[in-house]
Amino acid sequence: MSEQTIKINHLPAPTWHWLHMNDADVSVPDELLTYIAADEVPSGVEKTVLDAPTLGAVATGFGKHADVIFGGVGEVTSYRTTAEVAAPVRLDYDFSEGANSVNAIELIAPEHTEMLVIQHFHSEANGFGFAGVETKYDVAKNAKITLVQVQMLGDDMTFCNNVGGRCDDEGSFHLIQLVLGGKRTYVGSHTALSGVKSNLAVDMAYIVCDDHVLDMNYVADHTGKKTDCVINANGVLRNQAKKTFRGTIDFKRGCAGATGAEAEDVLLMDDGVINQTIPLILCTEEDVEGSHGATIGKLNEDLLFYMESRGMELKDIYEMMARARVDAVCNLIPDEPTRQLVVEYLGEEEEA
Repeated sequence: MSEQTIKINHLPAPTWHWLHMNDADVSVPDELLTYIAADEVPSGVEKTVLDAPTLGAVATGFGKHADVIFGGVGEVTSYRTTAEVAAPVRLDYDFSEGANSVNAIELIAPEHTEMLVIQHFHSEANGFGFAGVETKYDVAKNAKITLVQVQMLGDDMTFCNNVGGRCDDEGSFHLIQLVLGGKRTYVGSHTALSGVKSNLAVDMAYIVCDDHVLDMNYVADHTGKKTDCVINANGVLRNQAKKTFRGTIDFKRGCAGATGAEAEDVLLMDDGVINQTIPLILCTEEDVEGSHGATIGKLNEDLLFYMESRGMELKDIYEMMARARVDAVCNLIPDEPTRQLVVEYLGEEEEA
């Protein structure tokens, strides 16, 4: 199988090249099939199959080279809410067959509407191959989109998850992501906060184990006045896992009154893990407030002493705290069946 290597997840302001954190290299097969997800579309949501994207110019977290992956998608599925508040759109991606495939969708929330979309990416435990999904969105004035992505892929899969969109005045986009499987996972997200008082919230949790790799790039692009973003990532690294987190809050000139905050909490379970974290704030506007931070390491000695003094084994303490990081994000999912799906999956993983 022939393939090519491309660079994605570019850091908007490069750091030292020797750190190897400015972008990510991903190997992409030359031949990719168009994958059509099984979906449940409720009343109040209009589904349209497009020959070409309508949001093609929207920036994404992967950057311009994403076209190498998604440029050949044969059709794009658009979901547009037509009700003030619609029931969830459920998209099921079963990559168990192992074929190299890509999928692209668009989410449209017109003025004064609210939309919940749930994407479930999964395969058999020994699943293999390459899969890519690109999700673009447009949030109109006083509208909201909540996008939930739950990833439960096999131990030999490469997955590219690319997200990008824009928010108009007082528009809101909430991204909830759980990465619970996959050999090599690449996540990119770019949100253009161009509308006055538009806002972005990202809540992400991950468990990366064995020699698996997770590479992330989140960009909040503030151009509108009084915009706001909050980016939170919580994760667990085990064995020889490697993870890179890039989180950028970009305050552009003209976004007076904008605010932004980002934080990552990483629990290192083993000495062989590799963690790379870059929380970045860029600013060309004076009247803004931004903060960033990261908590990385093993559990606090005082906490361990307290819990061990109450009869808990060290291994059980770490497992409980690792699970708590995922549960905290899982509980934010506004859909009970999806929350239960995650609980059952994690239960099976523990038994295995």
